[in-house]
Amino acid sequence: MIRPPDNEMNTMSERLYIGIDLGTYQSTVMSSEGVMTTIETVVGKPKDPVARNFLGRDVVFGEDAIKHRLACNLFRPLEHGVAQDDEENLSAAKAFVTHLIENCDPEEYDEVLGVICSPSHISFTDKTNLVSILRGLVNGIMVVSEPFAVAFGLDQIAGSIVVDIGAGTTDIARIYGTFPTDEDQVTIEEAGDWLDHRLMDLINKKYAGAQLTQSMVRRWKEEGSYVSDDSHEFMVDLSVDGKKQNVDIGDLVRLACNELVPYIVEGVKNIVAGADPEYQSVLRNNIILAGGGSLIEGLADRVAQHLADIGDVTVWCAEDPVVRVADGALKLASAMPDEMYTSIE
Repeated sequence: MIRPPDNEMNTMSERLYIGIDLGTYQSTVMSSEGVMTTIETVVGKPKDPVARNFLGRDVVFGEDAIKHRLACNLFRPLEHGVAQDDEENLSAAKAFVTHLIENCDPEEYDEVLGVICSPSHISFTDKTNLVSILRGLVNGIMVVSEPFAVAFGLDQIAGSIVVDIGAGTTDIARIYGTFPTDEDQVTIEEAGDWLDHRLMDLINKKYAGAQLTQSMVRRWKEEGSYVSDDSHEFMVDLSVDGKKQNVDIGDLVRLACNELVPYIVEGVKNIVAGADPEYQSVLRNNIILAGGGSLIEGLADRVAQHLADIGDVTVWCAEDPVVRVADGALKLASAMPDEMYTSIE
């Protein structure tokens, strides 16, 4: 049972609030004590006893796992922000989330309450897995959609459309002063990972024999992504059949990023069309882009151009978009009454 934070039973110093954004590529936790940590959502387990002795640990996370990936079996246990439904990945997810939350020193507090953010549509199995992963780490949880957390953190819940472009999914929701329903939200698969694979395909097609990994392509995307009618030069070192080449992939980056725009626009149009007609103008004029994908240069203007046929629109990008979800989750955690939390002790 969640204990009320009154003077007789609890004080604020004995209760810790945390906001968590569990992402496919990276995850962020923020606490009411000022802790903020972002870790790549990857778990590494040593391949054999030699690797175990070399690493000195049974499991490594984030950058350490990537650094020692040849000595480890790697797991990316959070698919679209929720745990994959098999024992091995659930175990890896539990280890990862434990490591993430330990950054907040939860053992120093009598009670830990957390707001966990998920994609807009999450199944019963997904919620069950989340509870299983978090049991023993927090006393109570509340699961909210990523777009709502963004809007709450930005004080934009009075009327907005939030487009959260993550790695695994793009989540779009209309927000109008209350928790959004399933009908207020849409999740599409075209997001950061989709863009990585599209760019990889384009590079392989242009440079036959190119030796690529998704992490290489992701890094290039993060460094040089843009939408435009004109190509910008973007030179990278590429290994083709084992030979180093310095090539320009600027036109391919532009093409891949431009291809993402129609999916976002279609999702926003559907969200607008499903709203109360007297409220549609308010929503159209407060469209917020967040998540790592919102860092694509020129994206807000391009989305606005493609939405012009539905009326006047205003599209803007949130500052520090990668941490907006966790920030909103933390603000929500301390603002909600205890009865909004589900006890998982």
